[in-house]
Amino acid sequence: MKKIAVVILLATAFCGGCSALGFGSDPAKFVKPSVAVIRFDNRAPFPLEWDLGDGMKEMLTDALVTSDRYRVIERIEIDTVLRELRFQYTGSTRRAGRVEQGRLKNVQYLIKGTITDFGHVSSSQGILSHIDYFELFTSAQKAVMGMTLQVIEVESGEVVSSTRLEKAVNARDVTVNTAYAKMAMGGGMFVRTPLGRATASVIEKAVKQITRTIADRKWQPKVAALQGDGTIALNGGKNRRMRNGTVYEVRQLGKPIVDPENEDILGYARGKVIGWLEVTQVKDLYSIARIISGDRAAFKPGQLCRPGEVPTFEGQPIRNAGGSAPPIVGIKL
Repeated sequence: MKKIAVVILLATAFCGGCSALGFGSDPAKFVKPSVAVIRFDNRAPFPLEWDLGDGMKEMLTDALVTSDRYRVIERIEIDTVLRELRFQYTGSTRRAGRVEQGRLKNVQYLIKGTITDFGHVSSSQGILSHIDYFELFTSAQKAVMGMTLQVIEVESGEVVSSTRLEKAVNARDVTVNTAYAKMAMGGGMFVRTPLGRATASVIEKAVKQITRTIADRKWQPKVAALQGDGTIALNGGKNRRMRNGTVYEVRQLGKPIVDPENEDILGYARGKVIGWLEVTQVKDLYSIARIISGDRAAFKPGQLCRPGEVPTFEGQPIRNAGGSAPPIVGIKL
């Protein structure tokens, strides 16, 4: 009654709004932040035995996964995962198939929320009325879902976004005690109710807000490894819509720009050009590129690659076979 039916709501109500959230634009072109959703606090009075905090947490988690714009990490079950990892290294299990330690993914952002409104109110009193909403039997009611949503950067602990989200849907003469008593939060029947529609709308708004805050930056490949044959491996492949023949400019990571008031890193200065690469092979998760120009020894894992054009000298493209190359001199940038 508390958890199982939650996914049903998102599958039917939320996905219909995916294109409105911008998910129709290729998710492969954007960064994928790693996030964890914390169980919501509930401050809304509700007469039925629904676990609103856990239910909203699961609904938002499912919506973020559905968007394909995030790496969603479940922290609630982390103790169980750690116990299994420790058990595998006690010597009681086979070495074959043993999970490598130190591979748990780090969370960049925590998503938390507080439910402030959940129920029916008199439309004449407004959705923030302090009257007892659950005993109204008038024909002028609204189903209301409201919450505050916070996005917290794990590294700094800073709240990078705090937003109030709410939705009111006409409920006519439907009352909470009579209309919702025999259904579960998130179930198929709930989706068709005024409160179900209001809840789905707030979840959609929440994903939009999170996306605007941390996931609207375009993804660009990075140098992953230097191959023995002189080529360069990049960290994106078919999964990132990489294409043969694409040329990338590679620069050193510039010096950090530090805020003198709090020593936060505000960004990085533009680094020196290392060289240019051209993609020659696209694998599922990575690509192979050859060096067009630049000294192979200057390329390092982690360097950012930006789409560019083949460098020119006196109007003619400069190309070399890769490996050791002459210094980049007189190139038109």
